[in-house]
Formats: sequence, structure tokens, C-alpha cells
Amino acid sequence: MAGYFRLTICTKAGGIIFIGMQNLKHKLFAYFSALMFVVAMPLQAQTHAQSNACGADGVSLDHVIWAVPDLEGYAKRFTKLTGIKPVYGGEHTNGVTANYLVSLGPCTYLEIVGPKKGAAVADLGDQAKSYAREHVAGFAFSTDLNAPPKALQALGLGERREGGRVKPDGSQLSWQTAALSGLNFGDDKFQFVINWLSQPHPAVTSAKGAVIVQLTIAHPDSVKLRDLVEANMLPIVLQPAGKPNIWLTISTPNGSVTLR
Repeated sequence: MAGYFRLTICTKAGGIIFIGMQNLKHKLFAYFSALMFVVAMPLQAQTHAQSNACGADGVSLDHVIWAVPDLEGYAKRFTKLTGIKPVYGGEHTNGVTANYLVSLGPCTYLEIVGPKKGAAVADLGDQAKSYAREHVAGFAFSTDLNAPPKALQALGLGERREGGRVKPDGSQLSWQTAALSGLNFGDDKFQFVINWLSQPHPAVTSAKGAVIVQLTIAHPDSVKLRDLVEANMLPIVLQPAGKPNIWLTISTPNGSVTLR
């Protein structure tokens, strides 16, 4: 299953090169190759990752969703790859999916989500397509939905929906969400806004050790996020050209890791 993961070096300028970090010689070669790659890349091709995951203007990158077909198996693989053991978050109210969580900073976390133990992808019905393969299935911004910034309103905030989850310790998490109807990154992708109604935030209680480097969104629609990303200095790179995809790069005890 090694093909499911890739190590990366990410430069400050936003260049990305995938490598297998076997020894120092290979690391140095990859590093200087990355620098050469960045010099050759058009500066106008993308909006680079910013430096404030908590948001500078009322919006933060709340969490990134990594959908997988085998939740328990991928949680173990994540541990082997990164040196971090995800925290089990519990089952969702749909009765089919559950999640494992990893903090990516003070305001952001990774949600590894898939069929709960004993369930199958086919049990997800219309959503089965989103879990048939491992991929970054989407992301959520966090804000006060009672007073959302104009940059979010411009993306088409949908109807509010109530949600919640019972944690393994019996405590209850509750939230409101609203879809971003003005964005469409694919039929198997999710992008929405969440307003937490309970505390503490999952980024505080999830497994520690990882830090977000950047979330990269390659899609023509990504240009619609430019004002929001720049105003809040979010760690998001926008690439309106190229093959549509979303991937997450994080720093871990075992090095830089990219999830696609």
C-alpha cells in the first residue's frame, strides 16, 4: 500500500517536488531540484500559501477531510507514515461513518473519515463514490455564521444545517454548517463553512505533532477563493490551471508528507 502516500519537499515559494527520502544525499538533491523548479515556475500561476491558519479577518481553515475506504487500516498507515497516532473521534449521526483526528495547528485539524468498523463503502449509498478511494475530499472554513464576512457570502452560503457527534468519552460536539454553493470542485468533493457550537475545538483535543504546510486547490473555480485566502492569510495555494485536484501537505515527525 506504499503507493497511497508520498513524501514531499515544499519550498517557501510554493514549489512542490515528490521524493523518497532515503538518505542525506537524496534529500540534498531533492532540495536543490525543488529550488530549480521554483525558479522556472511562472509567478502568476498560483496564489501561494499564507501564514495564518487561524484567519486574520474572521475566517479560518477549520479542517481538511481525507476520505478513505478502510478507516481503521488507513489510521494505522497514517501512524506508520508520520509517527503520529490519530485520535478516534467517534461515529457520525448517519450511523455509517466515523473518523480519526489529527491536529494541524491551533485552529486546524485533519479529519480521516470512512466507513465505521463493521460497515462497508456500499452502505453509504449516494455518497459511496466519495469513499471508494483515498483522497482529499474537501475542506471547511470556520466563521460565525450569524455574521459571515462578505468574502464568504460572495461564495454562496447555503442553508444552515445542525450537526453533532458523540465522542468516545460520552461528551457531545455540536455545530452548524452551510454549503458553499458557489464552488464546485467535483462531484466527490465537499466544501462548506462550519460554526462550532461546542468547545473545545477538535484541533485542541486531537493528536499533536503535525503542522499544516499548505492545502493546494488546483481547479478553475479556485480563483473565487483568492480574496478570502488573501484577506485571512490562510495556508492555501490556489492553482486555477492544470489538472483538477486537491492535496494537503503537512510537516510531521517523520518529515513532510502529502495526502492526495
